[in-house]
Amino acid sequence: MLALRKALGLAMTARSAVVAEIGFVRGRGRVVRAAECVFPDTVPPDDVAGRGKALRQFLRQHHFSASRCVIGLDAKCLAAREKTLPVVPADALAGALAIAAEQEFASDPEDLTCDYVGPVEAPPGQSVLLVAASRRTVDQAATAARAAGLTPVSITPATMALALATRGADAPGRAVLHLSASGVELAWRSTRGFRMVRRLTAPGANGLARQAGADRDWLGLVADEVRRVVALRPGGGESPPLRELLVWDGLGLEAAALKGLGEKVGLAVQVGRPAHDLGLEDRPGAPEDGKFAAAAALALGAFGRPAPAVDFLHSRLAPRERIALGKKILWASAAAAVLLVAAGLLVLDWYGNHQAVASLAGRRASMQTPAAEAKHVLDQVSFARGWYDRRPALLGCLRNLTLAFPAEGRIWATNLAVREDLRVSLSGKAVDEGAVLDVLDRLKASPAFKDVQPLYLRQVGGSSRDVSFAVTLTFVGAE
Repeated sequence: MLALRKALGLAMTARSAVVAEIGFVRGRGRVVRAAECVFPDTVPPDDVAGRGKALRQFLRQHHFSASRCVIGLDAKCLAAREKTLPVVPADALAGALAIAAEQEFASDPEDLTCDYVGPVEAPPGQSVLLVAASRRTVDQAATAARAAGLTPVSITPATMALALATRGADAPGRAVLHLSASGVELAWRSTRGFRMVRRLTAPGANGLARQAGADRDWLGLVADEVRRVVALRPGGGESPPLRELLVWDGLGLEAAALKGLGEKVGLAVQVGRPAHDLGLEDRPGAPEDGKFAAAAALALGAFGRPAPAVDFLHSRLAPRERIALGKKILWASAAAAVLLVAAGLLVLDWYGNHQAVASLAGRRASMQTPAAEAKHVLDQVSFARGWYDRRPALLGCLRNLTLAFPAEGRIWATNLAVREDLRVSLSGKAVDEGAVLDVLDRLKASPAFKDVQPLYLRQVGGSSRDVSFAVTLTFVGAE
C-alpha cells in the first residue's frame, strides 16, 4: 500500500488560523481534514508562544498529523506594487529589485521582507509585482508554527496561493475574489504572472451569515469596491477587460446574493468549488464550501502543485551569504550591474526622446505652410512700414506745405528751398493779396511750422494784376 504524503495549509490572521490537511496518493490530492482554530481572547496577537501552544492543542484535538506546513498571510499584512524596469539579465534582476523595493516602500528596509512575481514583458521594459510584508509578522507566524510542532515550508499571501491553485484563474478577463470573515481580497493574474493582489476596504463580514438579509447590503459595498479596483487595475486600457469573477465564498452566502454581486459589478460570477476548481479528490465528507479553500491551496503549495509565487521565508530579495571573493571581483561585479542598469535607463531615455523628436518633426512639417503664409504677410507689412517709419523729413515738410495751399489754384509756388536744418524759403505768385494772406494764416496755424516770416508782398508789374510774395519758416515735424 502506498504511503500517504501529507502537508498542512494554515491561513493565519491575528485571531484565528484556518487549517486544512491535504494528502497525496497516486498523484491525486484530497482533503484529509479541515477545521478553524480560534485563538482564545486571553492570548494577545503578540503572544507568539501562547498562539503556538493554542495551535498545538488544536491540532492534537482534531487529529492533524502532518508536520510540514505552508503559512498564508492575509493581504492586510501586505503591500503590493507593480514596478516597471528596463530589461536586465536574470542574475542582475534581484539586485535591481532590491534597490527598487527600498525606494517603493516607505518603511525601513530592515523592517520588511520582500519578494517578487515576474518579470512580465511590458515594452519597452519589463513589469514585476513587488510584494512586501512586515518582517515582524513573518517571524511571528513562523515562530508560532514552530511552537506548535510544525515545520514551515514557506510563507506566502493566502489569496495569492488560492488564485495560483485555482484552475483557469490565469485566463484573460478573469479575477479571483476571496470572501472570508477577516476581510475581502481580490487577485488578478494573467498567463504570464500575477498583476495584482489587494485587500478591499469593504467593512468586515464577521457574523454576516447569521444576519438575515445583511449579506445583500454588504455585498453591495463589496461590488462598489470591486468596480473601483477594476477601473484602476494595472495596465489600464492595455489589459484585457475583466469579464468573469471567480468567487471563493468563505461566509456561506446565499447563491442569489452572489449572483446579485455579479450583476452590480457587471461581471459573470462563478462560485469556486474545492473539488472542481482546485483539482482535489471529490469524496464523501470533504468540505465543499470556500471557507477552507485558501488553506487547501496553501497545502498544495507544499507539494509544488503549484509552488508559491511569493515566499517570504525564502525570499529571492533576501541578502545572500557573502562568498569569499576578492575586493576587485566584488567591485567589478557591482560596477557591471550598475552599468547594465544605467544602460537600460539610457535606452529608455533615448526611446522617449526619439518619440518626442518624431512628434515635434511631424508638428513642424504641418506648420510649414502656415509659416510661409505668415512670413509673406510679415514681409509686406515690413515693406509698407518703411514708407512711414523711415521716410525723410523732407516729405513731411512738402506734404504740410501742400496742405496749406488751397485747391482752387488762386496761389502757387514758384520757388522752394529747404536747408538741412529744415529752414524753408518759399516764393510764389497769387491772383490777389487775399490768397497770399490766407496761406500765411494757414502756415502760422499749422503745428508743423514755426517762425513763419513774410519777406515781401507786391505787384508783379506791367499789364499783370498778379502779386508776388516770399516767406521763410521752419519745419518742426509732420502732423
